[in-house]
Amino acid sequence: MVEMLLVLAALSILFGAIYTGFERLNRSYTAENVKAATQQSARIGVEMMVQDIRLAGLDPLGSAGAGIVEATPTRLRFTADMNNDGLLDGPFENVTYALNGTRLEQTSHLGTEVLLEDVSQMQFAYLDATGAAIPEAELAARRADIRAVEITLTVNRPAGRNPAVSRTYATRVRCRNL
Repeated sequence: MVEMLLVLAALSILFGAIYTGFERLNRSYTAENVKAATQQSARIGVEMMVQDIRLAGLDPLGSAGAGIVEATPTRLRFTADMNNDGLLDGPFENVTYALNGTRLEQTSHLGTEVLLEDVSQMQFAYLDATGAAIPEAELAARRADIRAVEITLTVNRPAGRNPAVSRTYATRVRCRNL
């Protein structure tokens, strides 16, 4: 009987160690998956903005007056003559990116769509032709000087019982048509 109790005690210690190791590996697996998904989400959100911002000011006929309409640190609105008719009357020729709480939103011909959730920070910085940053106080008066946009986006996601994961993605976009 004593031998049986000793075997049971040894087995419970062994199974406890196995369970602890398994739980540690499971937490690590969850945290790494959340890190990868958070980084990928931030990258996709920024790359979608980059594709549109490159077209800001597209005006092949020179008669539409396309360009930056609104430029603030958390909001960018621009127009582009996408159908090359010389007018900015098409529903997909006016695009806005804005941070609304923790949601990155795009407003276009499809209405307002949430591109990315759990955004803790989004910052636009605007550069002139020399690459110098345009001060925030001068943005309204110097919209026509904008030639590039720097985007910084930070996404925070919960990672189960681990601390939240935060990833920041930043890039600079040269507006081809401004």
